[in-house]
Amino acid sequence: MKRKTVSQLLMLGLCGAVLVGCSSIEDTKTSTSSIIKSEDIDATGNESSSTSTEMSSSSTNQTDQKTPSDKQIDVVSELKMNPDLILLPTAFPTTDSSSITSDILTNEKDNYSVSYLDNQGELAEVTGTVYENTASASDEMATFSNGKVVEPHEERGSDLGHDITGYSEGAAGTHYFSWEEGNWVFSIRSVSEDQMNNPGIAKKIVDYLEEQYLPAPNDKGIVYIHYHQGGEEVDVDIRWQDRNIVYQLNTTRVPLEALEMVVSMNQP
Repeated sequence: MKRKTVSQLLMLGLCGAVLVGCSSIEDTKTSTSSIIKSEDIDATGNESSSTSTEMSSSSTNQTDQKTPSDKQIDVVSELKMNPDLILLPTAFPTTDSSSITSDILTNEKDNYSVSYLDNQGELAEVTGTVYENTASASDEMATFSNGKVVEPHEERGSDLGHDITGYSEGAAGTHYFSWEEGNWVFSIRSVSEDQMNNPGIAKKIVDYLEEQYLPAPNDKGIVYIHYHQGGEEVDVDIRWQDRNIVYQLNTTRVPLEALEMVVSMNQP
């Protein structure tokens, strides 16, 4: 077997170094290109037409799960109402967003209702209704709000922080506590014998809404929180008016989770 001379070995080493250098440059270009394309996808939420075949191939190996925003787009496209008038949540109180499913319950040009569920059960039912005029929508809101708001009085006021005061009253074994923030009214109903800490619940809501923003209603919005006997089960009904449209989210999730979903319906 012939031995390679030192000069031959040196020549082979130099050639190898050149090849490795070229390969490294190409790898760097490929890596940089992939990073740029990945950032484009993250920023837009969709693959651009210039996405490489390698990126497309890579994406097919990932689990094909839609994000809530993707599902929202799918639902909107199926509804008969003008898409510009449709509001749906984009954030949900769940640990597994891939388990979220939606079911269209009502689909008319002037009314839609969509139910959202995850692997633990129903998340919320969301409704939008177009009324004949603004006055009709206002009447609907007034009817729902009737009897749910406590009139301000100094004797039973509670400081909720952030210059907001809540008021309470009791009648026929039922305790009511309510307060206002801008055009929104908040009302908590509970059974008197349960001795629920309604001011404490209200303070958590007020603190949350210092950082998060509900949709701005044209006239009034109401957050109605009804704790059933025992205080373990709750219904949260949130409604607000935008001209002649009334939007509603109803859920059995706790109040802060209900607010999280409605906050995500706030149009930019």
